[in-house]
Amino acid sequence: MTVPFDTGSQFVREAARRIVDLVLTEDDVYLDSLPDEVEVSIAVPLVEVARMLDEPTGDREFRGGVRLLLEVGAVVAPRMPSELRDLFEELRFALRGVTVR
Repeated sequence: MTVPFDTGSQFVREAARRIVDLVLTEDDVYLDSLPDEVEVSIAVPLVEVARMLDEPTGDREFRGGVRLLLEVGAVVAPRMPSELRDLFEELRFALRGVTVR
């Protein structure tokens, strides 16, 4: 199912928020439990996406941050826990305008 741009943008933000909420906890337990390669690859772009979720940014800038996160995540996806890998896949589909839920 393809969704209109404005609704699609909301789906991208919701999918990104699920990853942020899973990985960037106050105590960093989940982030620290990731394999080093995964943690080092996704930490900085994920923090940037989290910042853009919390601060008003343009959709174009936000989508650029999400694309960067997806690019670095794709390289280390085989080393991710399945739950995180599934959320990255959901985000990838949301960015393409396809809902998976």
